Amino acid sequence: MTGSLPPWKLGAATLVFALYGCGVGDPPAPQTYSIGGTVSGLSGVAVLQNNLGDDLTISANGNFAFATALTSGSAYSITVKTQPSSPTQTCVVGNATGSVAGAAVTTATVTCTTNTYVVNGTITGLAGSGLVVQDNGGDDIALSSSAVGFGFGTPVASGATYNVTVKTQPTGPAQTCIVAAGSGTVGSVAVTVAVTCTTNTAFVCGVTENGTVVTHAADITADEAWAGAGTVHLVTAPIAIVARATVTVQPCAIVKLSGGTGIDVRGDLATGAIAKLVSAGDDFVTGRVVFETANASGPAWGRLRGVNKNSIIELNNTAISGGGNVGGSQLNAVVSMNGSSVLPDTTLKVVTVVIDAPAGTGIYLSDAAFTSDSNFVVVQNGTDSAIAMSAMALGSIPPNTVFNNATVQASEIRVVENSNIFDNLTISTSQPIHFKTDGVHVGGLAPTFVQNVTLTLHAGVTLKFEGLTGPPMVVFGDQGQTTDKNAALVVQGTPGVPVRFTSGAATPAPGDWAGLWLATSNGSQIDNAIIEFAGGDAHVGPQSCGPFDPSIAQRARNTAALLVGDGTDQQYVPPAGLLTNTTFRNNTGSYAIDAVWEAPAFGPSLVASNTFGSGPKFCTQNKNLKPLGCFVGGVDQSGCLVP
Repeated sequence: MTGSLPPWKLGAATLVFALYGCGVGDPPAPQTYSIGGTVSGLSGVAVLQNNLGDDLTISANGNFAFATALTSGSAYSITVKTQPSSPTQTCVVGNATGSVAGAAVTTATVTCTTNTYVVNGTITGLAGSGLVVQDNGGDDIALSSSAVGFGFGTPVASGATYNVTVKTQPTGPAQTCIVAAGSGTVGSVAVTVAVTCTTNTAFVCGVTENGTVVTHAADITADEAWAGAGTVHLVTAPIAIVARATVTVQPCAIVKLSGGTGIDVRGDLATGAIAKLVSAGDDFVTGRVVFETANASGPAWGRLRGVNKNSIIELNNTAISGGGNVGGSQLNAVVSMNGSSVLPDTTLKVVTVVIDAPAGTGIYLSDAAFTSDSNFVVVQNGTDSAIAMSAMALGSIPPNTVFNNATVQASEIRVVENSNIFDNLTISTSQPIHFKTDGVHVGGLAPTFVQNVTLTLHAGVTLKFEGLTGPPMVVFGDQGQTTDKNAALVVQGTPGVPVRFTSGAATPAPGDWAGLWLATSNGSQIDNAIIEFAGGDAHVGPQSCGPFDPSIAQRARNTAALLVGDGTDQQYVPPAGLLTNTTFRNNTGSYAIDAVWEAPAFGPSLVASNTFGSGPKFCTQNKNLKPLGCFVGGVDQSGCLVP
């Protein structure tokens, strides 16, 4: 070829190019080397990069290597793109940069450490001193009363738990501090908890509620103890304590009853099994039991009721408020007891009990009575009789019975159902007792006939009498009967504290009641008494040698504050000292004392040591009957023994 060198004249490079260019073979690939190292301390997941790329996710300790290898002489730079987050860690790369030097890079070190965060707190309401908080049972911090925040000295690692508690509550004043959201797991930021302090309100038994509410809506057939210490017992439906169950209500329990709801105690007469409700307060201030309405703006609750003589209620250091919503039954009493015997059954024990604002009467006893160990009961802010009971239960009225009510009626004991006294009875209460009846009989009656019944009245007793259709008379013994029908009246007043017999009318007036008639009444003794507003006509007589009454054209009728004798047999002739230190006032009738007994001679006089006000029409004391009549020596001796 013209102008060309022959092939053997070309250089070596040209020859090589010519050979490869002619497809003889490709040049060899350059050698590459992996980039990596080791990981330690890793607890989560991290992402590494090399030269800001080639992302590598790592989740375990040990060796790692990027997917892309580098040729010798190439630079590398290992960084952490994403730090671990669960828990939060900080990973640091050692030997992170360099150049590949003909071998794999394995010297990079990724060292991870878990982050720690401070646990802080804010404080509101702190006024006392001595507050100590702690975290995880330690790291105590004592805080002053002016503190508004705190931070624990020992940080907590991410992923670990914290538990901030109050080790010591503040005093002076005493406070209760509560930690809100005080426990959890540390994440990736500092923790802040909130401590709120409130000054303690002193626990008031019967007022302070502890937050526990127990609902009772079904009958109780086995023994139960109702917790106290501020526990609320909510009675939402009428329930019964059924024999042989006993419910014991502990001190400082608060029993709340819904409108019309009550608790019955049901003993079993057939088997004799007892059912019992025991209110076990141990101090009226610091350990009382409370019964009250569940809804102050709703209807009143019902009552506590014993249904028969085997139904026992014991109220110790107990406050009862409201109640009595029972549709008129038993005078709407908030506590009612029902006996099952001729003589009252002692089924109700009250020791330091206050009944406040009952809808009706406070306590109603039907053939029932208080136990002999009862003491101190207060009925206040009522509108009806404080206590209602039969006459034979009057002797069980507890000592220290007090009524604080706005009206006279609400400050009385009302006699209900049976006003007669047919067994020995002693009355000691100073609270007025109101008999509203057409008559009261004192003396033995079937079926428990007792001979020689005695009614004893202690100093301070007041008996009030009000008739239904006419002036009532209180008769002791029986007219014209044998002496086994004897009934004695023993009045034991004192000069400063007499026994009072008076009217039960709202506005007393002379003649409201007929008087006392000691018909067959051996053993009677009346001392330091007041007899007033008596002398009404009970249609007795004439049965004495009293004076002639021109208005009726016959001997005067036997109307007097006190009648003595039965007008027939000589079975009761009073002693001269029957009546002493007694005052008659504001009476009416023919006489102050009507002598109705028979005796051979006139007398004895009963007026010595006694005081008589104006009022009787004819005599202070008339002449009694003589067996052969009022004529002596042919002369009618009728008239006044004492003018």
